[in-house]
Amino acid sequence: MAIIGSMQSLYTLVTNGLQFVTGELCDSWGRKTVINGYYLASIAGLFISVYARDWWWLIPVIVLYSIADSLGEPSFYPIFAESVDAKRIGLSISLLSLTWFLPGLYSKLFAGYIGDNVGLVNVIKLVLLGEVAATLVFFFGVEETLKERKPMDWAAVRRNIVGVINPRGDLRDVYLLSILDRFSWSINGGILVAMLYESLGLSLLQIGVLMTVTMATTSLALIPVGNLVDRYGSPVFLRASVLLALASFAGYTVFRSFPVLLVLQVFRGLAMGLWDPSYNSFLAKAVPEQERGSLYGSINGLRGIIVFPAPLIGAYLFEGFGLRGPFAASIAVSCLALVMASRLKNE
Repeated sequence: MAIIGSMQSLYTLVTNGLQFVTGELCDSWGRKTVINGYYLASIAGLFISVYARDWWWLIPVIVLYSIADSLGEPSFYPIFAESVDAKRIGLSISLLSLTWFLPGLYSKLFAGYIGDNVGLVNVIKLVLLGEVAATLVFFFGVEETLKERKPMDWAAVRRNIVGVINPRGDLRDVYLLSILDRFSWSINGGILVAMLYESLGLSLLQIGVLMTVTMATTSLALIPVGNLVDRYGSPVFLRASVLLALASFAGYTVFRSFPVLLVLQVFRGLAMGLWDPSYNSFLAKAVPEQERGSLYGSINGLRGIIVFPAPLIGAYLFEGFGLRGPFAASIAVSCLALVMASRLKNE
């Protein structure tokens, strides 16, 4: 479990630390160019994963996945936000999130079945095939949305780091909320599958069912939540997301039966469905178009530097206290996140 926690911590640190640079790249080179780099790094990581024969190969794989996500995270949300009218940003971000979560209705269950019967390597091969197809669709089918490009400004990277350490007053609370919420999830989220497999003895198919329930719930929630965020603003839905996460974490410290775990996964799915459109809409509306990539990159960079030990902490808590250890720690951090969420006001 410590190895899994270490790999997850490495991923978190590299992914988010690089976004101080990749966020500025997104605002300089354009969204599409940076996302093309995301796809190429992802394909490279998957290719190595197919042929890896030892856990040491996970290190370059994790680094490549980290590079990919450091390019994708500050780029995908701006390209969607800039493709619609400003009054429909919440809905557009919901649609973006839906394209990620909707395959969860079947893919995790399908992956669990394949993994149990013909091996996990074949699952990775299918993912690699899908990633290549997605790359071709994006490259030939999507247009750039950034209207004005500019040369890469390395001095701006330094300013972004300074600015995120001491953010302007109206963004300070959402920065703290973002960090605390991600920390609470990262303590248990990155090692959840391993914990369920080791602690409760669930099969990969059962774990796939649990993950499918979460993805289905999130997918069903995203569209109505996006519309509601456009109408009523983000703060109330951010508070509801943190409350549902708290309920889920608390449930895992008490219950062990599979039917109850299904209910807890519904709570997790609702929490994610509420968070994505409300949080990203809040950020997209906080700054002008030409600064969005830098804002996403900077906040993700600071968040990653602070959050990267969380999966390793969760792994050690699991080894020392069982399933209750990581979730008890997540509850404590989520309570602090709820305090910060209560301070937010509509944009």
